[in-house]
Amino acid sequence: MVRMLRTGTVPALLISVGTMTANLLGYGFFLVLNRTQTSENLGALVALTNLAVIGAVPALALQLVVARRVARARAADGDQASAGGTALRTGTVVGGAMILLTCVLAPIVIWGLHLDGPTPALLLALVVGPTCLTYAVLGDLQGTDRFLALAGLYVTVGLSRLLAGVLAGLAGWGVTGVMAAIAAAAIVAALVAMLVVGAPAAREALRRGPSWHRPVLHGMTATSALLVVSSLDAPLARHFLDPVAAGEFAVLTIFSKAALWAPAFVVTVVYSRMATRRGSRHVGLAVTATAAIVALGILLTMLLRQPLALLVGGSSYAHLAGLVPLFTAIGGMWALAQVFVYWRLARADHRFGLLLWVVAIAVIVTVAVARHDSAAQLAWTLFGGGCAVVLVGATLLAVAMRRHRAGEVLVGGLVPGSPDPDADV
Repeated sequence: MVRMLRTGTVPALLISVGTMTANLLGYGFFLVLNRTQTSENLGALVALTNLAVIGAVPALALQLVVARRVARARAADGDQASAGGTALRTGTVVGGAMILLTCVLAPIVIWGLHLDGPTPALLLALVVGPTCLTYAVLGDLQGTDRFLALAGLYVTVGLSRLLAGVLAGLAGWGVTGVMAAIAAAAIVAALVAMLVVGAPAAREALRRGPSWHRPVLHGMTATSALLVVSSLDAPLARHFLDPVAAGEFAVLTIFSKAALWAPAFVVTVVYSRMATRRGSRHVGLAVTATAAIVALGILLTMLLRQPLALLVGGSSYAHLAGLVPLFTAIGGMWALAQVFVYWRLARADHRFGLLLWVVAIAVIVTVAVARHDSAAQLAWTLFGGGCAVVLVGATLLAVAMRRHRAGEVLVGGLVPGSPDPDADV
């Protein structure tokens, strides 16, 4: 058992079970929506939930920053309660800021998604804000290697959202009602996270002290680009396609999301090693494992595309089966891109995030100018963007591994004599 813990086998199993269960619950949420909402409502709801993912960009950056800071405090025999309190304090600050920003941007959301009123856009703020606090706790659990609690909290987030979707579906609620249920689920998950992190950290958070919001802002450079570019699909479809086509596109996005998040446990497990150890061995292992999972997913969707389309959307969406492997491949490209983003973030290098921003802008411009006549056109444009990102990431990794084998120490893409690779983001 000790050997398994040291090699990361048990943490990997715990995180894989937790994240896969959470993902299955998340897919269940969309399956409920697919069967309880009209195509028009479905397009709006999936677009709004994708915007919630984009709005949670600071939450993901917060998790990574907290994990790094807490892991280093632990390695240096520092005060873990103090670090946990700072994490909660930062989550509260960032969450409050995101609530205000989402409310300010509500008119743009209403226009872009062709909503009938402001309430769904405002409810989006109550989804994004509590999520930041939850992710602060996830980062604390990750940094202290409390993988069982980490997996449990992932499941709690997914389960609360699934129950919200089931309740809204049984009640026959529309866009506004479903968004209200999702907001309530986000608040419940945040409250559970506060219980998990413990009273000492909560008391420490109430004291006046520093926060890590500046590193979070820096860390958002890469994580924001990843979440934006991987969540552009449904909002773009809702804006450019007719409502029914946008709803059909929304049904297909469940396959891209499955391919994106199914391998996420791999990079979660090795991230702390990326941040504290030099060399590229762990990155290579993460890329290989992620690529294998993605390839398996694409193969399965090619073989089972018809029954999978029926399972996800029902007979009304059976004609979409031909696009199922393509959407799976899109998610797979972003799953590989996520490994490269985390790798560079662990080395305090944000330049890869700039590449993702360039790709996101290129995708938006391409779709707006020439590629928005059908779901297939939009999907192939997204796939091309993902392939470009993965090609660059693979090239950088190949160079790093070649230098490592030659005995060089690669630091943030620079040679020896460069700044400390473990400098704070």
